[in-house]
Amino acid sequence: MGLSFLTGLLILIIVGVTAWQANSKQIQNSALVTHTHQILTHAEGLLSAMTSAESTMRGYLISGNPQILKPYQSITEDVEYQYRSLLALTADSQEQQKRLFNIKPMIDQRLAVLASLIQLRGTMGLPYIQERFINGKGKQMQDAIHDQIDAIEYSEQKMLVLRTADTENAIAQSRLAITLGTLFAALITIASFLVLRFDIERRTEAENALKIANAKLALATERAQHADNSKSAFLATMSHELRTPLNSIIGFSGVLLQELAGPLNAEQKKQLGMVRDSSRHLLALVNDVLDISKVEAGQLRIQHQTFNIREAIDRSVALVTPLANKKQLALKMLIDNDLGQIITDRRRVEQVLINLLTNAIKFTEQGGVTLHAETLDAYLAPGTDAPQPAVRIRVVDTGIGIDEADLPDLFQPFRQIEDGLARQHEGTGLGLAISDRLLHLMGGQITVASKKAEGSTFTVIVPRHGIEPL
Repeated sequence: MGLSFLTGLLILIIVGVTAWQANSKQIQNSALVTHTHQILTHAEGLLSAMTSAESTMRGYLISGNPQILKPYQSITEDVEYQYRSLLALTADSQEQQKRLFNIKPMIDQRLAVLASLIQLRGTMGLPYIQERFINGKGKQMQDAIHDQIDAIEYSEQKMLVLRTADTENAIAQSRLAITLGTLFAALITIASFLVLRFDIERRTEAENALKIANAKLALATERAQHADNSKSAFLATMSHELRTPLNSIIGFSGVLLQELAGPLNAEQKKQLGMVRDSSRHLLALVNDVLDISKVEAGQLRIQHQTFNIREAIDRSVALVTPLANKKQLALKMLIDNDLGQIITDRRRVEQVLINLLTNAIKFTEQGGVTLHAETLDAYLAPGTDAPQPAVRIRVVDTGIGIDEADLPDLFQPFRQIEDGLARQHEGTGLGLAISDRLLHLMGGQITVASKKAEGSTFTVIVPRHGIEPL
């Protein structure tokens, strides 16, 4: 097949080049033939104009009627026009130019004689002219002019014959190339058809086998998808069922720690505090599993409400401030004064901010965490074609940082950095994955820039006006 294609392509190129050359030759020769006809036309025009001038002069000499001389001026102008046209058309031929240069004095001399005879006829009369000027010299001069023009025409006629023969030869070559090319193409087509027929039969058998394999694969994929959906639904249900007893444990632990059921000693308070903290930690893990399960199962819906974004930021920072104080970390906020209100899910925005702030504090041992918030005038949400205003929030820490090789997998579920300080902290590795998916549902996005041992910067963009979930 490859050989057939290359051979056909080669034939096509040969035929195309030959046809192009023949066509170019025809176009060139056509232009030259047209040029030759123009020269011949102007040569005949020059000869005709000289003859007309001669005839007009003789008619006036014989009749003496001035009316006969009316077209004489235009005839002489036509002589000049025809000569100049010939001079311009033969600019590429030294031989023709030489003939024209030779003929010019003869034309000028003859026209001067004609003008002199016309003037003498009007003043001296016909007998005076007959006596002195009828000697045959005028005919000799006119014949010499005719001979030069005939030489010009003969030379052009010869060129016309040669160019016509050249054109016919080019046409014959083009026809031969097309005929041979068509013949070879037909042979290649027949051979290719036979090869294709055999190949189609072989491919049909392979395609039938592939269809059977694809059907089995589709069935297996459907079963796997069903199992995955069932898993997500199961996790969502179980996570929901687990939250009820955990909330009860947290609530009763709080009651006991407040000593509403009686006084406790220091050890009892310590043990109950551990129970409450462990329950809270377990509840946070269950909530994360529940959120990621809902997202994957398509059950999580974004609520649209209008709220002050500054208040949401202050609330999130207030919730994590005790964690920062416990580690003696500086927690700063650099926020624009005109953030205003946005329309989206407030609880999910606060959840994302708390996740990012908690992570920043968790993985920072010294220095601090800074939250920047500012307004964006034009943000193009994924999947949209019209920019809109948004709010950009950056959480910058001076923590352990993230290796560049780990960045592509950072927002994948159950993914944690397995290095250094990260192994000292508990967690499911769902916080960033959940944040990424929540922002995606709100039409926003989250990005990260980090350098090992220098810290990380997480950037969140939330559209100011609510959009339909993507």
